[in-house]
Amino acid sequence: MTKNRAPIAKPVVLILLLLFSFIQINLYGAVTAPRIVNLQVEYTDHPIGIDVKLPRFSWQMLAPEVVRGYTQVAYQITVKDPQGKIVWNSNKIKSGTALAVVYAGSPLKAAARYNWTVNVWDQAGGVSSASSWFETGLMNTGMSAWDGAQWIGGGDNDLVLYAHYLPLYNLKYKVAIAPGSSKASIVFAANDPRLMDSNRNVFQLANKKNQSYFKVELDVSGLEQGGNARINVYRAGYSEKDTLGKVFKSFPVKTDLIGNNNKNKQHSILIHNEFGTLSFTVDDDKTFLADEKNGTAVARPVSANRGAVITLNPLGPGHDVISYGMLGEIGFSVDQGQKAEFSDLTVSNIRSPRSTLFSEKPEENNYSGIFKEAVAAPSSGLVIKDAKYEVSGGSAGAFILADPSHNAMPMLRSVFNADKSISQARLYVTARGIYEIYLNGKRVGNDYYNPGLTQYNKTHLYQTYDVTGMVSKGKNAIGAMLGEGWWSGLLSYGNVWNHFGDRQSLLAKLVITYTDGSEEVIKTNDKSWKYFNHGPVVYSSLDMGEIDDATREAAVKDWNTIAYDDRNWQKATEISLKGTIYAGDDVDYFGKKIPLDFDHISMIGQIGTSAGIYKTLTAKGVKEVRKGVYVYDMGQNFVGVPKISIKNGIAGKKLTLRYAEILYPNLKESGKNVGMIMTENYRAALSQDIYIMKDGEQVIQPHFTSHGYQYIEITGTDSPLPLDDVQGLAISSVKKLTADYATSNPKVDKLWSNLTWSNIDNFLTIPTDCPQRNERMGWSGDISIFSRTATYVSNADQFLRRHMLAMRDLQTEQGRFTDIAPVGGGFGGVIWGSAGITVAWESYLQYNDVALLAEHYDAMSKYMDYVDSTIDPETGFSKDGVLGDWLGPQYMQLGTAFPVTAYHVYDLGIMAKVAGVLGKKDDAEKFRKKYEERKAFFNKTFVNADKKTVGLIGGGMFGEPGKKEFKVSDTQTAYATGLALGVFNNENVSYMAKNLQAAVERENKDDQGIVRPAYSLMTGFVGTGGISKALSDYGHSEAAYKLLQNEHYPSWLYAIDQGATTIWERLNGYTVENGFGGNNSMNSFNHYSFGAIGQWLIAYSIGIQRDEPGFKKFILQPEPDPTGKMTWAKGAYDSPYGRINSGWLVSGKTLTYNATVPANTTATLFLPTTNAKQVTEGGKPVAGVKGVSFIRFEGNKAVYRLASGSYEFKATL
Repeated sequence: MTKNRAPIAKPVVLILLLLFSFIQINLYGAVTAPRIVNLQVEYTDHPIGIDVKLPRFSWQMLAPEVVRGYTQVAYQITVKDPQGKIVWNSNKIKSGTALAVVYAGSPLKAAARYNWTVNVWDQAGGVSSASSWFETGLMNTGMSAWDGAQWIGGGDNDLVLYAHYLPLYNLKYKVAIAPGSSKASIVFAANDPRLMDSNRNVFQLANKKNQSYFKVELDVSGLEQGGNARINVYRAGYSEKDTLGKVFKSFPVKTDLIGNNNKNKQHSILIHNEFGTLSFTVDDDKTFLADEKNGTAVARPVSANRGAVITLNPLGPGHDVISYGMLGEIGFSVDQGQKAEFSDLTVSNIRSPRSTLFSEKPEENNYSGIFKEAVAAPSSGLVIKDAKYEVSGGSAGAFILADPSHNAMPMLRSVFNADKSISQARLYVTARGIYEIYLNGKRVGNDYYNPGLTQYNKTHLYQTYDVTGMVSKGKNAIGAMLGEGWWSGLLSYGNVWNHFGDRQSLLAKLVITYTDGSEEVIKTNDKSWKYFNHGPVVYSSLDMGEIDDATREAAVKDWNTIAYDDRNWQKATEISLKGTIYAGDDVDYFGKKIPLDFDHISMIGQIGTSAGIYKTLTAKGVKEVRKGVYVYDMGQNFVGVPKISIKNGIAGKKLTLRYAEILYPNLKESGKNVGMIMTENYRAALSQDIYIMKDGEQVIQPHFTSHGYQYIEITGTDSPLPLDDVQGLAISSVKKLTADYATSNPKVDKLWSNLTWSNIDNFLTIPTDCPQRNERMGWSGDISIFSRTATYVSNADQFLRRHMLAMRDLQTEQGRFTDIAPVGGGFGGVIWGSAGITVAWESYLQYNDVALLAEHYDAMSKYMDYVDSTIDPETGFSKDGVLGDWLGPQYMQLGTAFPVTAYHVYDLGIMAKVAGVLGKKDDAEKFRKKYEERKAFFNKTFVNADKKTVGLIGGGMFGEPGKKEFKVSDTQTAYATGLALGVFNNENVSYMAKNLQAAVERENKDDQGIVRPAYSLMTGFVGTGGISKALSDYGHSEAAYKLLQNEHYPSWLYAIDQGATTIWERLNGYTVENGFGGNNSMNSFNHYSFGAIGQWLIAYSIGIQRDEPGFKKFILQPEPDPTGKMTWAKGAYDSPYGRINSGWLVSGKTLTYNATVPANTTATLFLPTTNAKQVTEGGKPVAGVKGVSFIRFEGNKAVYRLASGSYEFKATL
């Protein structure tokens, strides 16, 4: 890779400035009197449109900065309905609770704004008040809540086809070879623009027009010699090895299908293409292949697994490589002197309902189809006759191509009258696909990618907007644009196009309340709404990119206002699920069926916040890497879309935007691609935008696509654009970070930045594994490992609650949680499914979200029953143990049985606690008993007499060679996982902790047999989640800090030295020695799993740890770096009760520790010191200092109880 990292300056440590920086940053200005702030309902500021019957209320106290011990002793909540009537008065409740107080009033009405006030009594008898509001949604999950609104969109003839972006399709046609002729071909995948520009493909091909294509020929010439008709496949211009006219592959056809008796009759051929791998059907027979023996055809069926399949993608089969073989231009070819008729030419989707994307019935007179230019040119050899394409080769042969692309992304509009004075207006809206909606020319809201990804056949979210100020008395206009989103188009890493449905549609109702109390509902319908299929957003896909044609903007200027003349628009069509969705069962990685029925869909108001712009970035540099190829470095790997300003556009000129996380390094393996953007790791996600300019000033900002990138390549401009004109909009479901961390080690700071950015980038409506390639899915193992960090980094409660809902939506009848949610599938097994237990538990511990445990409990319990059912009675191991310590350098030295069993034990322990929290005593006892049984089994099985861990190694799916057998597995992951999950028994714990320390401090041999230096990070996803915690928990923080600050491979900091700005999927994503290591395609540079160290940085390095769920009581246990390499660290966590600050500075033997304990909380401080009697706070001996109570001295730590307030301790180390 080309390194383009900014130098990390060595900090100049000014102690006074540093100490000042520890002081709490007060977002509310100087506080001279107590205040109540951050009022939330359902962990959200001013939620609108929530479908929660018993919402929960939270608030924070803000005390004067000089006051310590400020606390709440009682509260009172009053809630009023829109008419001002009190629907709940809690009365005065003596309690310090200010988090997740459950509503206990009269039933809430739908679509109503409720105002609420909280009165808080403090310890001094003072009373403080604050007010806020929340608004309910439709409170009805059925369509009856929508007042007859219809799902509307375009009809069958409006389906969008952009041929150069379609990698999966069926191409079907009929061909009749004329008597006296013997060959005729269909041509497709032609003129791929990437293969016509040497700078846009890894082969450096620069084909001229009509030089690149796939060709499928029906050849009946062999029948005259007693042979077979054949399907001959040609490829041209896709590889420098391609030879024009040379048959790439030939398939013999059974003579009972095509023989001498019918060789000149009409025959039907179906070409099924998946990312450049073709299969064929002849005359509706998939077993058309004939056996050939000694040149003699045998007309009998052959085995089904010997079908006619050929991969023409030069990079190989499947979805794990760049996709070649897009539909592209299509047409016909016949050789000199040959003649044939073609008919019924159609292109359709490969997935049910397999709707037609292109077809035409050519008329002999006034033909206006895609081949009209050829028909108009007598020399082309093409004429229309009897509704068929008649192609004659003449003296030079005929080769005819055309682009079948047509239509554009859906645009909808309607006008309505609001005849009276308006009191308020609410818009309830969702889409099958994703939408932008407008009122009177203005965009409604600042959200992106709504309604977000859910398991649409079970749960479909809608959004609510207060549009009172956007609706006017009199005539109004409403309009919407739609994109594929996750509903249709390419989804995930399989051969899936249109996973849920094949077209987009809109559902909306606008409720206008007039000042006289009356209401009017404007709703989507096929009567008053119109549809347009030729707008400027020609095509848009989250994975593939967006095509925008600004020359079309003039035709739709002011389209979403009342001034627009929509006479050229057609009536909207009601979109029924029948005939537009995939109906049936999906099949997972192992061939098991995943039901995909739409019989029970719940329409639910938005849970948490929608995605929006997190930050706007500006390009940091640009290089002309090839003539006219400008690559901009955004300085940060992020997820979103570009925002590019053009000052003097020329109408019709095309700009092509391509994206990459990394550049090809100056290594032999890069060949001629050195310095160019590396797109191989995007695999089948094309991730390319095309923009056709209009004249003058304009801004390029795609609507409905998403890219993960640091580098953007722009071609089509005569000179590079100024850096300030190339911006990027980082889009995320994270609105702001809730934690911060900084140290004297700038590389560790960069690690913190990288992991927070990976959190931001991968929290995009769902917790994705990666945000750039053809995957972007909610892999459960990833979020299970990262959730402990994520709950610190952002206010993730509602985001994770939504994800638990997705896991429930896909839970099987047997109780298994799928490895991926939403959508399903995967191949993780128990560790991945355990996210349904661990993530809910982490949310509870961080946010005291008991309601989440309650609503998720049955599913959790069912999952544990499922795992029990997978236990082999002979071995005691789960049969659903597929993945272990994924992508660990010592993955094959542990096997999967160890971590799978450890997680089973851990899950059972969690379930015992959850049952206790919910008051389910019998269940708690049941799970506790199973926990003890499985824990005993684990220790008996995986710890040997020498107190070393053993693993069941070999025979796995992912590279473990040999037969399964128990072997000593003296690895970091084995010890770290067992210790962090608490599954070693008391007899073994001390040995395991020492073994872990030793495994970190020594050299280790990885799976390739290479000896790695001491303090190398040898863990994968699973082990990384627990290694630092396990070290610190058992007194080995020195090893934890050395592991953290190690800079050689493998380590956290090695990637930073290679220019990383996010967390990588692989520790060896790029190394100086091996480049990408051959992992060009399976290599995300934005994957948060290895960022699970974030929790340790906050909870151990600066010591902000949980005590009671929700941080009403918490622990401060700072751990200064024993190695002395890091001399200071500081940070903060915005807990549910307020901001906690914590920071330490070591100078010689003196420790300075600053902390802020929010009002209405207490903390237990474990202060490192060798002499508790010499500890001072605020320059005074700690004894007798207000707010500080000494508890004990143990293990070189003085333990204190801290009341709320800000503190500065000094101690001797």
